[in-house]
Amino acid sequence: MKTAFALTLLSSIGSVAAKSPELNPTSFAEVQSSKNTFIKFYAPWCGHCKSLAPDWDTLAATYASSPSVLIGSVDCTTDENSDLCQEHGVQGYPTLKYFVDGNTEGESYNGARSLDALQSFVEETLNKRCLIGTEEEMSKEESLCSDKEKAYAKKMRSKTTEELKAQIERLDKMKGGAMKPELKTWIMQRLHILNGLNALENAKDEF
Repeated sequence: MKTAFALTLLSSIGSVAAKSPELNPTSFAEVQSSKNTFIKFYAPWCGHCKSLAPDWDTLAATYASSPSVLIGSVDCTTDENSDLCQEHGVQGYPTLKYFVDGNTEGESYNGARSLDALQSFVEETLNKRCLIGTEEEMSKEESLCSDKEKAYAKKMRSKTTEELKAQIERLDKMKGGAMKPELKTWIMQRLHILNGLNALENAKDEF
C-alpha cells in the first residue's frame, strides 16, 4: 500500500508541471524514501516566498519527470504541517532544505536563490546521473538513463575522440549562457554522457 501511494503521488506530481507539489507529513516521508528532495518551507503571506515562487515552480517543472529528484513545498502555516516545520527547525521564511539518499534530517541550503544557482545546485548535489557504459549496461533500469540519454549516447558512440572533445568544448561554452532551465539540464546531461564516453575511449587506448 505504501509503495502504491508513493507511485500515485509521484505520478500526480509529474502531471502538474506548472507548480511545485505541496507536501504534508505523509507525502513528505513518502517522497524522501524514493528520491532526493529539495524543499521550500514557506508561508503564503511571506513576501520573499512570493518572490521566490516563480523560479521555484520553474525548477520543480524542470525536474518533474526526474527519476531521482523532487522539488517540493511545505506550507508551514497549516495545522497539518506545523509539527513538520518545527521538526526541521524552520524559524524564517522561506527556509530551503535538501535531503539526500533517504537522510531524514536534511541540510540547510544557504546559497544564492536565482534560478540558475538553484538549478546548478540540484545538478551538482541532488541529481543522480545516468551511468555511462556499454549499450547493454545503459539499457538496464539501474543505469538511471532516460530513453533520450540512451539515444544520444548511441549516436555519439560512433564519434572519434577528437569529435567527442569538440562536442564537449562546444557545450562547455554554451552552458554558461542564458537559456530555459530544461535546455540547460539537457546540455549538462549531454556533457555528462560525452565525458563518460570520452573516458571509456581513453581507457581502451591504455590497453
